[in-house]
Amino acid sequence: MPALGLMPHKARAFSSGFEPYLYTRVQAHWSINVTSESSALSEISRFVKAFDLDDALNAVASIEDLKTLLVDFDSPLSGSLIPLEQATRIPKILVDSGITQAGIPWRTLQCPGGPLVLQMICEKVNFALWIEEC
Repeated sequence: MPALGLMPHKARAFSSGFEPYLYTRVQAHWSINVTSESSALSEISRFVKAFDLDDALNAVASIEDLKTLLVDFDSPLSGSLIPLEQATRIPKILVDSGITQAGIPWRTLQCPGGPLVLQMICEKVNFALWIEEC
């Protein structure tokens, strides 16, 4: 089995069969800190917009590259590399999704009882980004 984050990249889009849609999130049985959620969504949106035309994300090949990119971008986001299966699994709560103009599929998920997470499928690795809560 390939190392985490070095999964074969035959699929360039989410293989779960959905097109980018915007879903209305329904508040369920967990409490949501609206201020931290809106700042997380703002930061995730800022990241996606900043790299919309930029192919730099496709150059990321390791967790060190991802950390460097986040530091250079001056972002409070934390990240990890994820396998393609995780990056394409049907989410429980999809907040937003799309494909950048550079051709990178992305989606924002709400983890039940957890943070908003941005997942991206790039040429060399797939990764998830979120804001760490204190």
